[in-house]
Amino acid sequence: MVIGIGNSLGHDDAAGLQIARRLRASAHLAGMTVHEHEGETLGLLDIWQGADAIVLVDAVRSGAPPGTIHRFDATSAPIPARLRSSSSTHAFGVGEAVELARALGRLPQRVVLLGIEGRRFASGSGLSDEVEAMTAELLEAVLTEARRLAG
Repeated sequence: MVIGIGNSLGHDDAAGLQIARRLRASAHLAGMTVHEHEGETLGLLDIWQGADAIVLVDAVRSGAPPGTIHRFDATSAPIPARLRSSSSTHAFGVGEAVELARALGRLPQRVVLLGIEGRRFASGSGLSDEVEAMTAELLEAVLTEARRLAG
């Protein structure tokens, strides 16, 4: 399962949603379920319920240069603090939702987070040039992870 996370009205915060839409429009979906999630991040626990493996795609703010792609395997270790300060405008970010799921025994067996460093998170639409320039690479990284997790 691939879950693109974000806010379609938050510029670069829409990156995860854009990747999910592009993935769904591609011909590479064999055996993959793709979701877009714009709601409260705690809703992720319901979306991934029953899934064995997930790839989460989200925009992050860690201080790295805009467009940097971060990969973290959250299967057995907490998401690093530098990636937990996501772009989320909600009370809980993606990292907090993953760690709550882990504590509750509701985390899938395999979890990979792919985050892209954003530049613009204010209200508005359209990705920044730096993030847009990396979307093809991020899409390929998502496909690679999904295929690897599928075995």
